[in-house]
Amino acid sequence: MSSVLDKKISIIVPCYNQEKFLEETLLSISNQTFLDWECLLINDGSTDKTEDICKKWVSKDPRFSYYKQDNQGVTKTRDFGLDIASGEWIQFIDADDIIDPFKLEISLQYSSQANVIICNFGMLVGNHIEPPFCDLTSSEISFENLLSRWDIDFNLPIHCVLIKKELIGNTRFKTNFKANEDWIFWLEIFNKKEILTKFINQQLAFYRYNPEGASKQFNSVFQDNFDVNQYIFDQYDESVKQLLFKRINYQNLSLRKINHDQKNYIQQLRNTKVLKFYLALKKMIYSLKK
Repeated sequence: MSSVLDKKISIIVPCYNQEKFLEETLLSISNQTFLDWECLLINDGSTDKTEDICKKWVSKDPRFSYYKQDNQGVTKTRDFGLDIASGEWIQFIDADDIIDPFKLEISLQYSSQANVIICNFGMLVGNHIEPPFCDLTSSEISFENLLSRWDIDFNLPIHCVLIKKELIGNTRFKTNFKANEDWIFWLEIFNKKEILTKFINQQLAFYRYNPEGASKQFNSVFQDNFDVNQYIFDQYDESVKQLLFKRINYQNLSLRKINHDQKNYIQQLRNTKVLKFYLALKKMIYSLKK
C-alpha cells in the first residue's frame, strides 16, 4: 500500500516584483512538514531583487528551481509551470501569499478520496491574520456556486487548492485576461465529470491583502469582468447562461444595496443633533458676515 510520502507535489510560484514578500512566501514552502516536493520559481520579468532571492533559495535547497522569462503575465507564467511540472499534484502559490507548515501533509491525507483538496484560508493584513474575505463553509464548492456567486460572496483563492495534475490535463489559464483568469480555470476544472473534491475546514493558506497587487487595479478588473462574462456566455450551454445571468443580477442587487445604504447613512447623518447644531451655527455665522 502506498503511503502519503510516496506522493510528489509541484509547487508553482509566479514571481513578479514581490521582493517585499517573496522571502516569507518561500520560507513557508521550505517549512512544510511534507518533504517530497519541487518548487518552480518563475521570474516573470521582475525589475526588483526577485532574482537574487530566488537564486539564494535554489543554492541552499535543491528542491527549488529557478526560471526566468520576459514579462508575460501571471496566466502564461502559471501555464509554463504546469508544462514543466513533474509532480503528481499541483500547488499554486502567488509570491506574496503563504501556506501553513502542515498544508501539504494534511491535504495529502485525503489523496485517496479526492483529486481536488481544498483548505480554508485566512487574510494576512500587515502582521495580523484576519477572517477571510469570503466564507468557504457557507456552501458547497461546486461548479454552480463558483459560476453564480464568484466575487459576490464566494471565491476560491488559488493557493487553497491542491489538485491532481492528471485532472488538470490540458486545461490551462486563459492568457488574454489579467483578472478573473482563475475563475475561468476553476470553472473548467469543476465542470469535469471525474472531479472529486474534499474540503478541509482549517486555515492552512493565507491570502495577503496587498493594495499594490494586480487584482486591485480596478479599471482592468472591471473590463476583464465584462470580457470574462462574455467569454463564459459564448463557451457554455443554456443552463450555464442562466447561472451567469443570475450572477450578474446578484452583482446589480449588491451595488444597489451599497448605494441604498450610503443614502440611508447620509440621511441619518442629516438627522443627528450634531449636524443640526453645525448647520445652525453655520447659518448664524453667515448672517453675521452680512
